[in-house]
Formats: sequence, C-alpha cells, structure tokens
Amino acid sequence: MKKILTLCMAVVAAMSMSAEVKNMTCAEAAAAAMLLPENNKPGTDSVAVTGYVTNTNGKVSNSKETGIPQQTFYLDDEKGSKKTFQGFWCNMPEGEAALNVGDKVVIKGFLMKYNSTAEMKNGDVTILERAIVKIDTINATVCEAVEECEALADGDNTQDVFVVEGLVTAVLKTDDGYKQQQFNLTCEDNGKDLQAYNVTMAEGYAALGDKVRLTGKLKKYGTTLELEGSGLVIEKGNVKVDTIQATVAEALAAAKALENGKVSQNIYVVTGYIDSISSKYSDQYKNISFYMCDDLKAPAYEFQAYRVKGGQDLKVGDKVAVKGNIMHYYKAAEGDKEEKHAYQMNAGATYTIVTESAVENVVSNTTDKAAKVIRNGQIYIVKDGIEYTILGTEAK
Repeated sequence: MKKILTLCMAVVAAMSMSAEVKNMTCAEAAAAAMLLPENNKPGTDSVAVTGYVTNTNGKVSNSKETGIPQQTFYLDDEKGSKKTFQGFWCNMPEGEAALNVGDKVVIKGFLMKYNSTAEMKNGDVTILERAIVKIDTINATVCEAVEECEALADGDNTQDVFVVEGLVTAVLKTDDGYKQQQFNLTCEDNGKDLQAYNVTMAEGYAALGDKVRLTGKLKKYGTTLELEGSGLVIEKGNVKVDTIQATVAEALAAAKALENGKVSQNIYVVTGYIDSISSKYSDQYKNISFYMCDDLKAPAYEFQAYRVKGGQDLKVGDKVAVKGNIMHYYKAAEGDKEEKHAYQMNAGATYTIVTESAVENVVSNTTDKAAKVIRNGQIYIVKDGIEYTILGTEAK
C-alpha cells in the first residue's frame, strides 16, 4: 500500500512539473516564439507573459466559438509604444472593461509565431494594474477623421475615441457570426475613404447610401484609414443596387474602370472557370481564393475571386458563378517595391457551381464551330465531322 501511495505521489508530481507554467518577460517570450519550428502553430509549453499594453484599438469582441470577450493588443516590458509581443484575441476577465495603453497585464497560454510576429493566441488575461488614462470623445466629420488617420504612423491608432457620421459609399463585408461589417465612408473633399473595419452593428446592418454613426478609435493600416468600434444606422438611404450578370472579361474591365482602391456599388454575378487556386481553402477562415477565366484554354490570371466564402469542394476546371462586389485593389509603391494593382471579387463573395450540359461541353472543348441537326426527331451535335448525342456521346 505504501509503495502504491508513493508511486501515485510521484505520478502527480511528474504531472505537475509537466504542467508548470513558465514566467517570461515580453522580450523572452518574443525570442522564444520566433524559435518555434512551425509557423502559425502554438508551442507545447504553457507560459505566462507579463508586460505593459503599448498598443490596442480598445475593442472587445465576443468569440464566435466560446462567447468569451476577447481583445487584441501589444505588450512590452516598459511603458511606451514598442510592440514587442502580441496578445491576439486574448480572453478578457469577465466584467472588465477594455484594456488601454499603460495597463499592466499577465497573459497565460502558448507561444506562437505568425510570420514575423511573436504572439499568444486566445491567452487568458489577468489585469495587474490599470493606468490612469484620460480618453476624450471627439465628434468629427469623415474628412476630419481621414486627416487624423493620415497623421498616424503605420499600425498605430488614436488613444481618443471618435464619433463620425456619414453616408455608406460601399459595403465591403458582412459577418453574421460576429454581427460585424466593413464598409466605406468617403470624404467629399478629396475622395479618400474611411473604412469602418469590422464594426459591431447595434441594430441591423448598413446598406449602400445609409447614414451611419461610428464610434471607436482611428487606425492607419498601410494605405487603409480605419475606424474600429461600433456602428449604428441612423437613417436608411434606400439606394437601388443593381445585380449585373457578367463574364470574367466584362468583370475585369469593370474592375479596371474603378478608381484605385474602390469597390463597385452594384453587385456582380461573374460566371467563368476556375483556372488556378491562388489560396487553398482555409479551415480557420472558411474561405478560398482563385483566378477565373472565360476559356480554360486561354487563362489570363488577371481576375481573382478573393476569399470567397466556403469552397472546400472547388477545384481547377469548375465552372462557377461568383456573386458580390468587384474591387480595384491598389497598394502604393513603397521603398523598392512597385505599386500594385489587382482586379477581383471583394472578400466575402459567395458562389454556386454551374453544371454544364453535355452539349455545352462538346461545343466548348473544341475550336471549330458546332452545328445542331435534327434527324428522325432526335437532336445531334456535329463537330469536326462527328455526330454527338445531346448526352455528349458519339452517335453510332
């Protein structure tokens, strides 16, 4: 009995050692994360990282899977603006307000590297100290908000909260899971867009032409000027949105006609073939990206269906009809990198698989003209001197 008890105690001690949490500074955690062998895959050791919040948009969103309030922020070992280690959608304590710059926290979980970013995803937050922060709420026009964004350094956001009212000029994405939307408000003075980025909509989604009130912090992300927070439709615009049927060539021409960075007001249904998969189906984000063409024998790789919802069943050669807004993506030249233009269906589009009849396949898979003939009351397709039935098989 004594031996059994001793053995049990040894097992418990071993389990406790294996489950021991290692305390780390932000610098230590960042260095250890970047040494992990695989990208976007958490390590196996549980760690607790202590630091000061140096950057955050101040936004808390409930997890789609667990319902737990979560927030993304950066930490460093000292107060300031250095982004040493990221807490990516970490679990906030129940009933606590959003973190602010200067708060001291511990996040417990597993290290991970995401490309060049050292982070912890879905870690548990413990708040050690709250900074005394004076946050003003500032009413601003769209143009004033755009100007504030442009004054920020890339990746930074304002400490103050802005309230901005304006008309929706393009709806970019609607996420039913999080009850969030992305849409643009445009400054009439210079045509620059302020993007409402994943704003939580309080009472229904915004549509083209609606007047909305946005409340949140401003952020500059590359060339994109954003407001992250919440939104409310205060007046319906009732703008008529047309649904346009288009070939890939027609959609490409329409996208090229848009100004840099703009999204179409109308909805397009673009029908064509998948000529290549540019980004395979993501189990995490439940989307896929692919290039489309009108003729599989002459793929152009110019028009992309970007982050289409679903798509795990899609493959090269499928004929699809993709429905959504089209976009002229633009990224300005930076350093030795040239400017970039891309023409695409905007993220969040949907698709249906178009089933071709055997007759269509016979006609499309050859270069010569086909003719339909009726013989003895039956329809036949004549191609290259060969007769086919309407089922696509050679007639005997």
